[in-house]
Amino acid sequence: MALQNLMPEGIKNEVIIGSRSRETADEAAKQAISELENFGFDTSKITITGNTNLEAAQAAEMIILTIRFDYVLPLLDEIREALENKILVTPVVPMTKEGNLFIYKPPAEGSAALAIQKKVPQSTKVVAAFHNVPAAKLKDVVKCTDVYDTIICSDDAEAKKFVMELARNMGCLKPLDGGPLKQANTVESLTPLLVNLAKLNGLKDLGISCY
Repeated sequence: MALQNLMPEGIKNEVIIGSRSRETADEAAKQAISELENFGFDTSKITITGNTNLEAAQAAEMIILTIRFDYVLPLLDEIREALENKILVTPVVPMTKEGNLFIYKPPAEGSAALAIQKKVPQSTKVVAAFHNVPAAKLKDVVKCTDVYDTIICSDDAEAKKFVMELARNMGCLKPLDGGPLKQANTVESLTPLLVNLAKLNGLKDLGISCY
């Protein structure tokens, strides 16, 4: 998923959903608008369209990877030419299921974020964010009364500041500076822990809240 023009004041929100197939991306864009409306969003100032992965990445100011880790590195090869000087946000968590529970399974680099950084151009600003926020709560930020903390890691201070401001303006999230990108492995590993805790204890929508 690629996003453009998301600064908080006077914003015209433009979202481009990328897929291997433009038709699939178009259908996902229509579904996204429908879901936002169902959750109470005013979509009059929001544009969501679909395009191929490469064309979406070329048009975007900021790119968010929203696919499984297994598919991330091949995708980065596909869109590499569009990543120069862009902010690339990764909420990706490499994990596998063993029995009824999930385990964190990082690549040799130590985390998905570091593997992604190794794969992209040097000018790409990689930011690790949004790993531990329940997806249902991200959709329901208009009605959300709970504040979830989201830990954000990056080696680029300006890119981190941008993503933290974006998180703050979602209305349901409190961004926390998690330090450099090498800290992302700790943040990523919390996701399977939260999923397992929810499953074992009959809970829903577990996240992190620091008081």
